Amino acid sequence: MQKHKKRQVITVFLEMLKDEQKDLFLQLAVQAAKANGKFDETEKEMLVKFANEMNIEPKSESDKSIDELTDELAKITGKKERKIILFEAIGILNSDGEFDEKEAEYLANIAKKFEISKEDLEYMMSLVSYYVELFDEIVCTVVDEE
Repeated sequence: MQKHKKRQVITVFLEMLKDEQKDLFLQLAVQAAKANGKFDETEKEMLVKFANEMNIEPKSESDKSIDELTDELAKITGKKERKIILFEAIGILNSDGEFDEKEAEYLANIAKKFEISKEDLEYMMSLVSYYVELFDEIVCTVVDEE
């Protein structure tokens, strides 16, 4: 079976966030997309998908630092919203098919500020990896010609 290079990730939880949380999340997603010093088309497309799902304007810049964003989000979110935000951040960092040390550090900092344990973060990352692999296989099965 042929593998498709473009990674697909479906987001389903972002609509559960409140308006203020959505804006801050999208700014955090911009910072996540740029965490490894690269900002490629796949990551830009993910940001547009996030914005569309949340019915807000897309962003490609943030006027706040990662620390400011995570501090603000930690104050206005509960455990469920924090997990949503962290799952989606993991998704965007995996969207380009690369995951490096800077991105891992970025996620660890978010998890720490959100009071999510290292073990829970690792479990969440493994779930996203499994989900992406499974979704890629489904896409390949659907679009491959016989």
